[in-house]
Amino acid sequence: MRLQFKFIILSLLSVLFLSCSRESLIEPIDDGKPPAIPTDLQVFGAQDGKIGIEWHKNSESNIKGYKIYRSINKPNNFIFIIQVNDNYFIDEHLEYDSTYYYKISAVNSFGLESPMTDFVFAKPINIYAPLSPRNLRINARNWSPVPAILLYWDPPSDTDIKGYYIYRSTTESFDADTLHYLDFTQLTSYSDTKNIILLTKYYYKIKAVDKGLLKSPSTLVISDVVLNSPTLIFPSNNSIINKLTEFRFKTVSLPATYKLVIQSNEVYGTVKEFNFTSELLDQEIKINASGIQLESSKTYTWRVFTYTSSEIDPNSFSGSFTFTYIPY
Repeated sequence: MRLQFKFIILSLLSVLFLSCSRESLIEPIDDGKPPAIPTDLQVFGAQDGKIGIEWHKNSESNIKGYKIYRSINKPNNFIFIIQVNDNYFIDEHLEYDSTYYYKISAVNSFGLESPMTDFVFAKPINIYAPLSPRNLRINARNWSPVPAILLYWDPPSDTDIKGYYIYRSTTESFDADTLHYLDFTQLTSYSDTKNIILLTKYYYKIKAVDKGLLKSPSTLVISDVVLNSPTLIFPSNNSIINKLTEFRFKTVSLPATYKLVIQSNEVYGTVKEFNFTSELLDQEIKINASGIQLESSKTYTWRVFTYTSSEIDPNSFSGSFTFTYIPY
């Protein structure tokens, strides 16, 4: 009995599937008539930089979508902004001092468009403060022309963000307040070049502010320090060497991660990299270079980079020295 019942259900589903398939194969006919005007257009929400509108779907089978028209602060200057397939639309990134008017029309698969509906309107209100910026990163740089500390972050999911307040201190425990306010930016990155002192650790927090001037909680504190540059010692610049057993250079004034690079020319052609961390401060350090394969009578370039918070962008770097390898 159960198998018979199951067979009946499967048979009914097959009939329905075949019926739907046959209907989908029937091409709509262009009768030259535009679709009916969509009905019951209304606003279902207006807050935090967004306005949502919705309407009843048309009953015609060949509706391709709905065109949204908007006018700002007056109901007589409507401009097409987008076409959607659903029977709702959420308009984002809106201003709080503006009133937004909307009309819609239906479009069929032949490109015929209905007359527009009457308008609805709303003015968004600011209810919730934004979330904090996400994934804050930092990279101190002793690069030309001036030392800088770069900050990067991802924006919060809010759509009414006006910008970001940057706060800085030389102590880790500080409040993101007017005493420590540094700057404002509308971007999701910031380069701090304001009176940056080498070997001084700087701490940062960031707050998002929305278009209604509500502020997010601050990010967690993040820090970095601009290092001085390592000094190359051996092989000396423009030297000729017969045997290469080591590189020597003077470390920077704080613990750091280093990358010593040997290249076949000034710009590219890496022959060998040495990556290591050292706690030595302002001292000569030796790197064992035995085993490096060099070509006779060829000139090589070498330099040293330091790294702190970023593993990709260096903090500081030495000048470059060249040496020519002429074996015994």
